[in-house]
This record gives sequence, structure tokens and C-alpha cells, in this order.
Amino acid sequence: MKRFFIFCLFLVTLHSCDDGDIIVTSFDFDDIALQRCGTIGQYVFFKINTVNLETLSLQLNTQDSILQSADVRNYNLSTTGNVVNYRTYNGEITSAYFCSSVPPTSPEVALNYTSVQGNAIVTTEPIFFVTTSGTQTDSIVAYSTNILLQNLRLESENESITQETLELGTVETPVN
Repeated sequence: MKRFFIFCLFLVTLHSCDDGDIIVTSFDFDDIALQRCGTIGQYVFFKINTVNLETLSLQLNTQDSILQSADVRNYNLSTTGNVVNYRTYNGEITSAYFCSSVPPTSPEVALNYTSVQGNAIVTTEPIFFVTTSGTQTDSIVAYSTNILLQNLRLESENESITQETLELGTVETPVN
């Protein structure tokens, strides 16, 4: 009787297991450099994982000069305006996908998650010139802009991904 009960429990366990849809809960973009396009009014920051054919992007629609002024700014994320997208594709993706005035028709987006809530914290700091003797001067040579995503929620049809904190990355902008 004991063996029969264990056998039935085993069958119930096998029958109730369902892998279901795979939902990405962590992103594999840590070793990938953040890239950017656009100017004041429509900045686009993005990372391309060529191995997994996926991208993570942030579009900021702001009139703020976030790349060349030392400041910390907080932008609300939504499905319109300031938007984060996680996408997978059916082919190789290049920066032209994000930087063209007319987006290319291929590769096609296989899966698209869009932000419905969260914040993008944009921190820009000056990079000063350092002499060969190691002395810092007052001359700013570039700005370093770091983007941190907080309380991010991305949704696709009937699935969602939540990330409490996600370091998008840092870009440097030389002073003209």
C-alpha cells in the first residue's frame, strides 16, 4: 500500500509539472557597452547582445541637455514618452536599427516587452583633464552619463518582467 501511495504521488507530480512560457527574469547585458543616438528632444540609449539576438533600449524624450551638463535627473517611464524596450529578433541586429531616421525592416522583432512603469535616473558628471604628472586641471574634457533604471516593469501581451534595479550603463561625451 505504501508503494502504491508513493507511485500515485509520483504520477501526480509528473502530471502537474508544466514548464509553461519561459519568462526572462534577468538580462544578459552586463559586459555590453551602452551606445547612444539622437540629441536633445529624443535620446536613444541601447545595448545589443549579438549572441542572443536581443536588445535593451531607452528612449528619452526630453529637452534637457543630459549629455553635457553635470546633474542628476529622474525621468518617469511609461508606454509613451520615455520608454524602455526589451526585444528579441529573428536575425542579427546592428546600431543602424536604433540610429536610422527610417528604421530597417529587418530583422523582425520576435518578442517585445515595453515599460509600463519605472524611473530612469540619469547622472552626468564632468571628466577633467589630468596632466602627465597626475594633477587634475579645471579643464573639462568630457562628460560621463550613467543611467540607472529603478522599479522597472516591462509588459508584453500577457507577461511581465519586473526589475527593482537595472544598471543600463555609462556613455562618455567629449566636450566640443
